[in-house]
Amino acid sequence: MSRSFFLGASIALGNPKAILFHASIMPLILNLDTLTFVDGLLVVATVISVNILTMGVYAALAGRASGWFRTPKRMRLMNRFAGSAMIGTGALIAAR
Repeated sequence: MSRSFFLGASIALGNPKAILFHASIMPLILNLDTLTFVDGLLVVATVISVNILTMGVYAALAGRASGWFRTPKRMRLMNRFAGSAMIGTGALIAAR
C-alpha cells in the first residue's frame, strides 16, 4: 500500500504538464518579490495537498467503478461507447 502511494505521488509530482502549469501561473498570482521561504513552503504544501486529494478521489472512484465493469455485458457496453466516442471524434476532426 505505501509503495503504491509513493509511486503514485512521485508520478503525479513529476508530471511535466503540472510543473509547467504551476511555473507559468504562480508568478501571475504571487508577488515573488515579497514571497518568503515560509510562504513558498505553504504554496508547495497547498499544491501537494490539493494534488493528493484530487488524485485520491479519482482513485477511489476508479476503484468503485472497476467492480461495476466486471461483467462481460457491461464491459461490452463500455467498449462500444468508447469506440463510438473515438469514431465520432475522428469524424469531427476529418470534417474540419
